[in-house]
Amino acid sequence: MPEALIVVPDATRKAHLKKIVPMALERVRREGFKDSEITVIVATGLHKPHAAAELKTLVGEKIFSRYRVISHAQGARTVVMRGRTKSGVPIVLNRELFRARYIVTIGLVEPHLYAGYSGGAKTIAIGLAGEATINATHHPNFLDRSGTALCSVRGNPFQDCLWEIIKGLPVRYTFAVVNDARGRLRRIFEGGDLRRSFDDGVACARGLSEKKADRQFDAVLCRVPPPKDATLYQASRAFNYVLNTKRPIVKKGGIVLVSASLRQGYGKGIGEKRFAAALRQMRSADSLVRRVKKEGCRAGEHRAYMVAKALTKAALGFIGPRARSCSRGLPLYAFRTEREARAFIRTAYGSRAGICTIANALATVVSVRGRHPVSV
Repeated sequence: MPEALIVVPDATRKAHLKKIVPMALERVRREGFKDSEITVIVATGLHKPHAAAELKTLVGEKIFSRYRVISHAQGARTVVMRGRTKSGVPIVLNRELFRARYIVTIGLVEPHLYAGYSGGAKTIAIGLAGEATINATHHPNFLDRSGTALCSVRGNPFQDCLWEIIKGLPVRYTFAVVNDARGRLRRIFEGGDLRRSFDDGVACARGLSEKKADRQFDAVLCRVPPPKDATLYQASRAFNYVLNTKRPIVKKGGIVLVSASLRQGYGKGIGEKRFAAALRQMRSADSLVRRVKKEGCRAGEHRAYMVAKALTKAALGFIGPRARSCSRGLPLYAFRTEREARAFIRTAYGSRAGICTIANALATVVSVRGRHPVSV
């Protein structure tokens, strides 16, 4: 039975695990744990569990061969319910958490649509959660509440729920990782206080991620770099990162185009499959928004809900070799190259259309400065 657990992000996040996992292992060994008592677990949430080859690539062959390295997965054998939060959210978490007496977390701190910033409690509370917990926290009851917002941490009910979910777990040490917009490691905040390290990481990430513009634009051309460029599920988040600020940089009726490879299509996890089904069944953006607000949704479907909400504010689309095939049948524009996209913008919005470019739309959140009203 493992007694020390190292929780790490999955392959959709560039957390520099080959550098940081050895640091976490050294910390655990210093506490007197033997190699046979240590487990490294990848926090995949509702995304597709990692196969052995993916785990080896993620942490490195040496660590994979020496330690027990596993991936979180859904199912009665892997998760267990341990009560509810004060608001009634079921606390369903991976059983490994309750077999450990010493937990180390590695979290990537970057802008997040619901938690404000990722990392911190989210690494466990969502990354190692059962479907019931993820469904409850990704329901409009949470997503539409005041304070649940991009780059918002304090007074955020989604963020507060995450900390309540992990309360009582023996999280003894943490590494809060902050990257720059190019995905290069900028800072590591480590220590025995998870909340303090997270807060320090957020303060650093804000300075790198949150930017201001002087005006609104007709169009935004933005890129989602690897690894999140692989699926339409992940890449579609860029629409909301552009449009969900308090003062969006896109004019009402403007257009947001995302450059991404989309090499894995929609994605293959439970959440990605639900997302694909909900988008394909969407009659109109307004109708999907109304239905979800009335009936609710499951995790995965919530991403379709967020795309639909973005469609009520601006036109959306993708740029890339698979843009057309992945967007077929959806109310999304598709262009093979940026040149094609720019030509369309000039035709649709005029030769003098204002265009803003963002190199990494999931790491850079741009809003309009000032107090005067903007069109949204």
